[in-house]
Amino acid sequence: MASPHEIDEALRRAQGGDPDAYGPVVAAYQARLRAFLSGYVPQAQWVDDLAQQSFVSAYGALRGFRVGTDFYAWLRQIAYNHLRAELERTSRRRRLERDYLLEVGAAEMERRIDPEDDSLDALRDCVGRLPDASRDLVRRFYADGLPLARIAAALGRPADSLKVTLFKIRARLKECVQQARAATSGS
Repeated sequence: MASPHEIDEALRRAQGGDPDAYGPVVAAYQARLRAFLSGYVPQAQWVDDLAQQSFVSAYGALRGFRVGTDFYAWLRQIAYNHLRAELERTSRRRRLERDYLLEVGAAEMERRIDPEDDSLDALRDCVGRLPDASRDLVRRFYADGLPLARIAAALGRPADSLKVTLFKIRARLKECVQQARAATSGS
């Protein structure tokens, strides 16, 4: 690894317009920056992309960097800003996809519902008969669309435990609806 003096000299040359001088700077900080990023994103492809974006952005803004100060701290902040922007983009895309799927699913359900079929009413009735804690979990997950991890954190329970609980609730609701349908078809 290059010494701090060699890095400062390379940064000065890069600021002066020598693009080849930036190579040793990248080599000196690449592993450290990738380690920092991998603490936030487990996907190696994201780490590679974010590290590259960070070095490119840093190079573009290099004239504003004061040689002799902590280059890595400056670079890490650039990387962190790229990371936050990417996470926000991903979150926004997932929300849009989820909303779209919910909308399409609701439209499809409305299209398929037989006006003579009272399964939806039976489901509402069955949900209403659930214990308060189960009804609250169903509301948070299905009606509010909250992620399981967030619900688990709010309830102070492991997310895996809530997955099992939701599975059991769904099974109980399915059985309840089937019993209700059997009772009305037998009447």
